[in-house]
Amino acid sequence: MLKEFSFGAVIYKMKNDNPLFLLVNSKRSGIWGFPKGHIENGESEIETARREIFEETGIKNIEFIKNFRQEDVYIINGAASRTDERQVEKHSIYFLASALEDALDFDKNEILELKWANINQAQDLLSFANQKKIINSSYNLIIGGQYEQSTFKR
Repeated sequence: MLKEFSFGAVIYKMKNDNPLFLLVNSKRSGIWGFPKGHIENGESEIETARREIFEETGIKNIEFIKNFRQEDVYIINGAASRTDERQVEKHSIYFLASALEDALDFDKNEILELKWANINQAQDLLSFANQKKIINSSYNLIIGGQYEQSTFKR
């Protein structure tokens, strides 16, 4: 089975001592999630995440939080756009980053909408349990300084 890797981040900013999380609504799937994308030649994981964040949200000025890395692993059926194989094992790796500026513009070819959401709103918008676990880990680190690195499998 082919393995495919994407890198992105859970982006947040503080408002009244509470984190707001930036979610993107994918034009392709209509699903809310985090900005992410495929690695390009010579890029590191963080460089890929930084580029994808800028491309999808217009945010250039971000600060990555050290030692936060969450992985969501799942199977995509019929992912024939990249390969002749019928299934792809998808690895989406997320970092945590603080936005030092607001979202300015976004890639309207890939993204339908951006939304800053508090933890409860984000939980309601996110479709997958693993994404909810990842945002909970992010929230716990931001608010309480507690974090446990994990890989989640759907």
